[in-house]
Amino acid sequence: MGNSDILNNKLQLLGKLSASLVHEIRNPLFALKLNLDYLSQMRLHVSDDAAESIQSCSEATDRLMFLIQNFSDFSKKQNSETEICSINDITQIAVNIMQSNACIINMYFETELQPNLPSIYFQKDKLLQVFLNLLTNAVEAENTKNTIFVRTYMDDSDSNKTIYWEVEDSGIGIKEEDKTKIFEDFYTSKKQGTGLGLSVCKKILNEYNAELDFKSKYKQGSKFFIKFNTNNESL
Repeated sequence: MGNSDILNNKLQLLGKLSASLVHEIRNPLFALKLNLDYLSQMRLHVSDDAAESIQSCSEATDRLMFLIQNFSDFSKKQNSETEICSINDITQIAVNIMQSNACIINMYFETELQPNLPSIYFQKDKLLQVFLNLLTNAVEAENTKNTIFVRTYMDDSDSNKTIYWEVEDSGIGIKEEDKTKIFEDFYTSKKQGTGLGLSVCKKILNEYNAELDFKSKYKQGSKFFIKFNTNNESL
């Protein structure tokens, strides 16, 4: 084995270790972020010093998530592997991660996952990241009800065999003047946050020719949905 082969093997091993480390760090960070957001909503019931500390921790968490995302993007460029994925399996993983933390603020997920959906070609970590971002947004939407619906289904009459993934909340919704901005980098309606979540989701999905869109009524709630075309040979 030549020196170049040895180096390539080491780089591949480093890439796999890096991806595993990012995965292990990202999940508890999501939990930390969710709980900090909940505490920030309770700021009227705490002292000014405590509210300032909560905000500082939340900003630090945003920064860590941003750094991890940059590191993850670099790592995946070095070791990007597209594989066969089950949308339902990854959806269930994302819901399980979120549910253990959402129940703290009396929020629950109800899943309606159509069985036996076709598999798709995707990078599993990236797809999980997209689902987690969208579920996190639904939890943070100040829901008037305590249930968030997550669905997967396929329209049998669709010749393109499109798989639909959607999350629906009963939160604050999106103002008409904001609907054209929500996928822009750094745009956010939250007092705290980087404004990168939705733009990152859209960019990841575009890489695999999947579409992200939404329907929303202000003060009534939002539905975000993804279209996966299983007939697309470029996936």
